[in-house]
Amino acid sequence: MMQQPSREEYEQRREWERQEKLDHFRVAAKMMEFVGVVVGVIAIFVLLALLFSLVTWLDQDIASTFSILRTRFQ
Repeated sequence: MMQQPSREEYEQRREWERQEKLDHFRVAAKMMEFVGVVVGVIAIFVLLALLFSLVTWLDQDIASTFSILRTRFQ
């Protein structure tokens, strides 16, 4: 005949299962945090590339504008 688990064993088992579920959620949250950081770093690099591209274009545009103005007034 099998012995019924005591109330204390039952509560301990339930607490263990609850803690295990919490651990899974913590792992998932940490993974999502890591993915968010990686996506954020990639976004920063893309935005920096766009900014440098804009500055380069602006530099070339100003140079060509002044070149055109200089040739017209000579």
